[in-house]
Amino acid sequence: MSDGVGAPDDGVRDDAAERRSLEQYRTLANAVDDGIYRLDTDGRIVTANDAVLEQTGYARKALLGEHFSVLVDDDDVDRLERELRGRLESGDDPDTTFDLALETADGDRIPCEVRFSVLGTDGEYDGVVAVVRDVDEAPERDRLDSIWETYESISSVIDEADVGVFVLDETFDVVWADETVKTYFGIDRNDVIGRNKRAVIEETIRDRLDDPETFAETVLATYDDNTSVERFECLVTSGPDREERWLEHRSKPIESGRYAGGRVELYYDVTDRKESQQARRESERRFESLVNAVDEYAIFMLDPEGRVQSWNEGAERIKGYDASEIRGEHFSTFYTESDRAAGVPERNLERATAEGAVEDEGWRVRADGSRFWANVTITAIREDGKLRGYAKITRDMTERREREQQLQRERDLVEQILETSPVGIAVVNPDGSTSRANERMATLLDVPPAESGEYTAGQRDMYDRDGRLLPVEERPANRVFETGDPVSDREIRLDRGDGGRTWLSINATPIGADEGPPEQVVVTATDITDLKELAERRKRELEEREKELTAVKLATNLLETGDRPVEELLEEFVAELPRSFRHPDRTATRVSFGDREATTGTCESFERTITARTNTANGTPITIDVGLTEPLPDGESDAFIDEERELIDTLATLAKFHFERREYIDELRAETRRLEQFAYAASHDLQEPLRMVSSYLQLIERRYADELDEDGREFLAFALEGAERMHEMIDGLLAYARIKTRGGPLEPVDLEAVLEDARSDLEVRIAETGADITADPLPTVEGDESQLRQVFQNLLDNAIEYSDGTPRIHVFAERRGPEWVISVRDEGIGIPADEREQIFEMFQRLHGRGDHDGTGIGLALCERIVERHGGEIRVDSEPGEGSTFLVTLPAVDD
Repeated sequence: MSDGVGAPDDGVRDDAAERRSLEQYRTLANAVDDGIYRLDTDGRIVTANDAVLEQTGYARKALLGEHFSVLVDDDDVDRLERELRGRLESGDDPDTTFDLALETADGDRIPCEVRFSVLGTDGEYDGVVAVVRDVDEAPERDRLDSIWETYESISSVIDEADVGVFVLDETFDVVWADETVKTYFGIDRNDVIGRNKRAVIEETIRDRLDDPETFAETVLATYDDNTSVERFECLVTSGPDREERWLEHRSKPIESGRYAGGRVELYYDVTDRKESQQARRESERRFESLVNAVDEYAIFMLDPEGRVQSWNEGAERIKGYDASEIRGEHFSTFYTESDRAAGVPERNLERATAEGAVEDEGWRVRADGSRFWANVTITAIREDGKLRGYAKITRDMTERREREQQLQRERDLVEQILETSPVGIAVVNPDGSTSRANERMATLLDVPPAESGEYTAGQRDMYDRDGRLLPVEERPANRVFETGDPVSDREIRLDRGDGGRTWLSINATPIGADEGPPEQVVVTATDITDLKELAERRKRELEEREKELTAVKLATNLLETGDRPVEELLEEFVAELPRSFRHPDRTATRVSFGDREATTGTCESFERTITARTNTANGTPITIDVGLTEPLPDGESDAFIDEERELIDTLATLAKFHFERREYIDELRAETRRLEQFAYAASHDLQEPLRMVSSYLQLIERRYADELDEDGREFLAFALEGAERMHEMIDGLLAYARIKTRGGPLEPVDLEAVLEDARSDLEVRIAETGADITADPLPTVEGDESQLRQVFQNLLDNAIEYSDGTPRIHVFAERRGPEWVISVRDEGIGIPADEREQIFEMFQRLHGRGDHDGTGIGLALCERIVERHGGEIRVDSEPGEGSTFLVTLPAVDD
């Protein structure tokens, strides 16, 4: 026998106490109005109560044996499985609620709260019991008390218990039958569903019974007077598709639910009662564990006088009483003093006795005296018509009641926001009718607020931004219903009765289930009439300025093309300029810069002109003339508008800036050439007198040194040293001036060969100092080999000069896009941060000549050479930690 909730007793009927206990557990499970599931160790559904089918819309056979993931999405499955693993590993079973969405057979998603408990026997994991509560359920719920709905609410009991079931509607047509019917009677359930049960008996079943006449007469009599409960035994004969077996027939009318007025018929195999008794005892144990595991409810039994007979863990948690201290006490203990004085407990028992069940809500009292708001269901339990007691289920609704009150406050707030919103808001149904609209939406649609709920699609003509009449099917709400995708910032025009126009910006968003078509669409409308009018004005203004901007861009593009000849620039300028005026075919232009001028072919026959004049800083005149070669079209009196006059003034200013820049650049180039010529001439012309001075000083030293005293010899040495230093400076200055004028062509240069040549030039100095110079592989770059050799020689010489102890120098390269960065790193004395730029200036020295030799020109030469190559040089250094000079040079194209 199965333990599915709703299974009838097919055990040994002489064990009345055990049978009553089992019936009580079934009644308790069915009386709970939240969904109760039991899952096996693999997560498959094996037990459920009668709220399951109401919540999900599934038939029982569709759920039995299915993994619980059929009811929730993958994310919720993962979340619940992680929680279960954690509980099994820790041994804790906390009272935790999970929020998730229950997926129904129709594809809807119902927001629910889930609480589950782990079942176990002797420490072995035996599955899970879960309580699922619809968070949107109303306080009052319809109850389905029929035998069919009770059966359907408990998982898998019929098939596992070998109970044959027929469910008949009010016309006694078969609306459902289980697979066991085939086993018992040798018939296919699909062949009988939809047929009238009388015909099924006469044509199919009766001849398969040992006493067909009595069977048919007894069963058919229940249809004539569908008010009684029938119970009898019958013998099915054996056949090729069935075995001989005794069946117990039980049937009763369905009094409520979907098939109220119909009848349910159950057939139990009573052939082997011994085996049935053992299965019944196991079922009772499972039912008891199920009830105890549902700790969200206080579930307990009362005797006919109202004294507590059983007590589950949920009752202990909610009411605070231990089972040992509450059993035998009257259930009125849980009521407030005022309710006891008013006889509420007794009236509830009387109503349950008379009506079968009673539901009540009110304040109840815990063991510690605290109160909670409770939802209570009391169900009378009868056997053979005799009252055996009551099943009582109590749920703590305090949080739910507070949440409902909070939700109501939130609804009131939303309603207030809706009505005070400056944006029109409406909820549209699939048929185009309006479910809800605020007052602002009614105003925008020019509909009386009282009639806004009656507004339907198509009631008002609407136009798109181009003035096209929008069919109803193309309007935002209908597009959302069709595609399921939201619509944003759709501009709609409405024509008002006063002749004006209203522009609206429409957003439409679907609401409803995540999958499937939208149930409704929320439409918001914002009045953008003022914005549209402003945009139109701005558009007109922009159009008026468009030609002016085009001309300015043209002039800017022409004037920024570098060193183009002036004549060529002026010719292109006058050719393009007429297109920036209202009548380009009638417009001619003339532009002059100094004594150079360009004109269109028709400029000599100007009718009327406008002129802009200016001068460069050097006094070169610039003139722009624009005129008409033909009369204006009829209706126009102004040859040129203000914007066109402003345009040529702007163009004249741009031309002035351009030509001033060209004049300035030409002057800089001329000045640079003069300075280079001067530097070269000065350095060259100083060589001869300096050689003469040096020669005579050396002559004095050779002939008269012995005749001079110590001071004289010292003064002579200073003079010789100064002359030598002057010679070095003149050579350096001459080399600096020749970098660009005497430089060789830029071509591929192997830097490894250049570095080797520089090391050869410094061979003596390297030997004297014991310098250790290492290098990584170096690339080929685009450059002047002789000048790059000078750069390496200067950098290596500096690194040797400014090193403490044995100089250690390393050269390496890194590719960065189209350039190579060459680094020369030493371990010398370093350079302070505020002096790093100064070292690249001519004749700048950071140390006295007594400390380090040099003219202060070497790094300036390096910088000028690197600049000629289109690169740059810089230094990274910290005092006492050495320096790294970084030189960027163009890479050779691959």
